[in-house]
Amino acid sequence: MTADPIGPATTARESIRAALARVPGVTAYAAAPDNPVDFDAFPRWALTNYTGGKLRNLAVHEYDALVILPAGYEPDTVAQGDTLLDAVARELRTIGEVRTADPVSLGQPTAPMPALRVRVVPRNQP
Repeated sequence: MTADPIGPATTARESIRAALARVPGVTAYAAAPDNPVDFDAFPRWALTNYTGGKLRNLAVHEYDALVILPAGYEPDTVAQGDTLLDAVARELRTIGEVRTADPVSLGQPTAPMPALRVRVVPRNQP
C-alpha cells in the first residue's frame, strides 16, 4: 500500500507555513532550511496522539512552529522574541489551537541559535 502524498500531515504543515508567512519580517519554510538565519520560521512535527473514533483510531498531529531569533546580545534576542511571540501566536490561532510557547536553542552546542517554539494543533485534520 502506497501512502497518499497529499494528506492531513501535508495539509497541516502547509497551513502552519502559510500562517508563519503572514508574520511581518518572518521568512517561512515548510521544513528547516539548510542554513537557517534570523527570522526564518518552519513547522516541525512534535507528536501524534491516537484517539478513539467510532470506526478507527484518529491521529491528531501536533507541531512546533519554530522562529529563529538573532543570537548575540541577549537583550536584543529577548526584545525580538517578545515582539514576535504574540504575532506568531495570533497567526497560528487562525489555523489551529495554540497550546504552549517557550524559548529554545536549536543547532549544535557550540553554535546554538535562539528560537521561539510555539506548539500548535492544526484544525484541518480528520
